[in-house]
Amino acid sequence: MIIRDTNITDWLLEGDEPALVYQVSRDLLDLPAKRLEALRKRIPAGPWAGRLLERRRPDGHWGNGCYNPKWTCTHYVLFELLQTGLSGDNAACRASVGLLLNSPQGVDGGVNYARTVAYSDVCVNGVVLNLAAYFGVEDGRVDSLVDYLLQVRMADGGWNCEYYREARRSSLHTTISVAEGLAGYLAAGRAYRAAELRQALADGVEFILRHELFKSMTSGEIISDQFFKFAFPVRWKYDILRCLDFFRACRLPFDQRMDDALDCLAAKRSADGRWKAAAQAGKTFLTLEPNGKAGRWNTLRARRVFRWLDRTRALA
Repeated sequence: MIIRDTNITDWLLEGDEPALVYQVSRDLLDLPAKRLEALRKRIPAGPWAGRLLERRRPDGHWGNGCYNPKWTCTHYVLFELLQTGLSGDNAACRASVGLLLNSPQGVDGGVNYARTVAYSDVCVNGVVLNLAAYFGVEDGRVDSLVDYLLQVRMADGGWNCEYYREARRSSLHTTISVAEGLAGYLAAGRAYRAAELRQALADGVEFILRHELFKSMTSGEIISDQFFKFAFPVRWKYDILRCLDFFRACRLPFDQRMDDALDCLAAKRSADGRWKAAAQAGKTFLTLEPNGKAGRWNTLRARRVFRWLDRTRALA
């Protein structure tokens, strides 16, 4: 599905959001590195990242602390800032990631924000690993995250936040968050248990592919209609666009088990060549785009997925 509508690209570049211009220029236009770096430097002053950075408290937190409320807490604001494409050398963000890592440990060894639950949340730890790698935090606390995520892998190759309640199968929601964290850690060139992490990441991807991204392995039926609602920024929920965009970022080779998900993504394209915006319900500092209207971010994400698809198929 080759998409080469220059009018859509022009539309994506409209407005005053440097994060969007940077990612369009990087992922659709292949601008040279020097020009991309100049665009990236504008992101902290843009409407999205700028407003989030302004809301950082003097103690380095957002909202009421690490994980409350969603989505204005430290954990999720940092995850949003990562998604803007903000440079990972931002000192304020690095310090705030350190606050997350200073949280108590659960009985299983992971970061545990919830003082009322003994076990750590696997999704949370996947995201925190991603944040630590992206914003350049390197110490033993990050090694502990790696140990924890390898320790709580499920037998089928994925992860599940309910593992300690004797869950038998992995969750796509949990697996995508952890896979993103492992990929981010490896992309940052971290060496601690890297070979094991590469295998764990490959196993996690294979788990998703065995589900053809959205199907029950036993019945072949759709697991959840929510997988076709493309909330952005992404939070903890899984959907097929988030997954395909992750595969693209990892430069995975095309696999036929992606086909039905790609068809579903293409079917969500409006007649005018755009994809609609969506957001996960909850308190936010700003709304990027109105729900149900043509959305630049989802259009960019879908277009770069199909661009990756065309390239990787050509190499197959």
